[in-house]
Amino acid sequence: MKRKRICLVTISPETEYSRRVIAGVCAQCKKYGYDVVVISALVSICNYYKNYLNGELNIYNLINFDLFDGFIITPVPMTEDNNNFLYEKLLEQFKNCPKPVVTLDKVFAEYPVIYTDDKTPFKRITEHLIKKHNCRTFDILSGPDASELTSMRINGIIEALSDNSIPIDNDHIFKGDYWYFSGERLANRYISGELELPDAVICLSDHMALGLINRLKKNNINVPEDLIVTGFGAVREAAINTPPLTSYVPSQAKTGAEAVNYLRTIIDPAASIMDYEENLNDTLKLGRSCGCEEDFSYTRAYLKEQFGTKYNYDDSSIWDNINMTMLQESYMAETLTGAETPEVCLGKIYESKYLLKPYKRFYICLNENWLNTDVTITQGYTDSILLAISAEANSKLHGKYNHVFIGEGRERLFNKAEMLPAFTEDLKEAFKEPQIFYFAPLHFGDVSLGYAVLQNDLSNPGFIGEVFRNYLRNINNALEMSRTKYRSIYLSEHDSMTGLKNRRGLEFFIQQKIQNAASDAKIFAIVIDMDGLKKRNDTYGHAEGDKGIMVVAKAVQSITEAGEACARDGGDEFVILGVGGYTDSQMREKLSRFHGYLETANETMSIPVEASIGYSLQPVDKKEGFQLVLDKADAKMYEDKNSKKSAASEKVKK
Repeated sequence: MKRKRICLVTISPETEYSRRVIAGVCAQCKKYGYDVVVISALVSICNYYKNYLNGELNIYNLINFDLFDGFIITPVPMTEDNNNFLYEKLLEQFKNCPKPVVTLDKVFAEYPVIYTDDKTPFKRITEHLIKKHNCRTFDILSGPDASELTSMRINGIIEALSDNSIPIDNDHIFKGDYWYFSGERLANRYISGELELPDAVICLSDHMALGLINRLKKNNINVPEDLIVTGFGAVREAAINTPPLTSYVPSQAKTGAEAVNYLRTIIDPAASIMDYEENLNDTLKLGRSCGCEEDFSYTRAYLKEQFGTKYNYDDSSIWDNINMTMLQESYMAETLTGAETPEVCLGKIYESKYLLKPYKRFYICLNENWLNTDVTITQGYTDSILLAISAEANSKLHGKYNHVFIGEGRERLFNKAEMLPAFTEDLKEAFKEPQIFYFAPLHFGDVSLGYAVLQNDLSNPGFIGEVFRNYLRNINNALEMSRTKYRSIYLSEHDSMTGLKNRRGLEFFIQQKIQNAASDAKIFAIVIDMDGLKKRNDTYGHAEGDKGIMVVAKAVQSITEAGEACARDGGDEFVILGVGGYTDSQMREKLSRFHGYLETANETMSIPVEASIGYSLQPVDKKEGFQLVLDKADAKMYEDKNSKKSAASEKVKK
């Protein structure tokens, strides 16, 4: 049997909530031998750059229900600051999901909800303030509604107050929004004198607590000297704030694990359930906002991830865990931006994969038409996806020809419904232990370019955080730069009317082919000239003449194979050039197919189209180039044209 596959749908995976849930899901799926797929936009739902946010949110359009055994959804980070548009989009998307779905900490349609135990943490926080700091008067900054999580948190506080015979006045429970703004609003009421300062304010989220502390500090009300403040969530901003915020680590990892347990009862009903083991001794995080000595292991935990740290780059061990400083100093952005062609750009991206360590496989999947700047996709992806990069960390085969698939007929396309070619493998056979796949969007503004996938063993799942997000930002910018450069080059090397190469594009193409040719290779030229274009224009108008040119252009394209180039070389003349192991019989067969195409096309044309054609096939001479073979083909074409004129003249005489 193939391994079961669980899909976690979340957002902003570098935030603590999503990070903890991912950790719990991974730990439990590893026990059960399930693969994990994380589908996630990399930025917060509150991101102020709306075009960029829309480009990020496009990743959720990729989800194919048929590829998964069950889904876990995290609505809480998807609805920060009352932003509900993603939440509502997913409600519609999952309305008819045929697979079991479980949601965490917030109602999502009619699906079952697993709630984090937030009552115990708030009871412990309140008891700490009472017993350690002798607090007796409290204000509570609550949530925006009477949701299950809000109620649990309030009940934990009330129970601790009741156990210690401290009355609670409902007038001192203030409605908040779980975001900075409500903390700032409460601070303004203290600053104005509308409210008296209590001994402590217990905030139901870190962000509200930080809004409160920092607004008070600007107005000379100091924490903890004048007022104790606590938060909840132990987010990065809380740890590195001044003063550091006393907070609590929620058991969201356990919630993620319990969601896996719930799905297991449905997808593996006969299998046993294993408990998730949680370390409860490392949950209350002491900053200084409550008056305690700060726990430096908490407040300094995030400092290594910040900018400015210097490293000994001769120490090979540091390259196993890349951080933001190392990403910045890699000059990845400059290297990619300077790439002259899309092929070179993707090759440079492949070379930069070391910045993703630890990883097992890394994939870049692009819309089939990603280079076409005339086509703008803002919702979803093309039906056919280009597997542009498929890099394996331990591969002995290096270089773009083994891992980068673009140009010169090396394209690898797959159906979007597969999401990833690896999903068609028996992963249980390919990888002995369960795998995790992180799917993230590639885009420029709101324009969809494709998506990236990072794969790891569940025993070493890695983490998609700030480094990964900024790594992909570099890729987004580089791909857009490649598209722009490609468009400029394309316009300079192609005929605007037919889309075929022009003379400049043809020369650039064939010179590369000649230089890379084998010693025994041959070069061929086919020259085609449309008959009677001037007469057609003079008699029927230029629109009819253009129609005839397009018919000939399509006929030329129809006999041009991969690795060959066709061009419009003037008003009514066309050229095909190729280098390889060609024979005269292949050339004659091409000419036959050309005539066959015109005959078929003329069946539907009110005014038939005719053309003269000739070819030449010569050994490649790298010094000679292509002009000699082109001249000989041109002469053959005129022989064909003259023979037709002679035949027409004889027919008139008769």
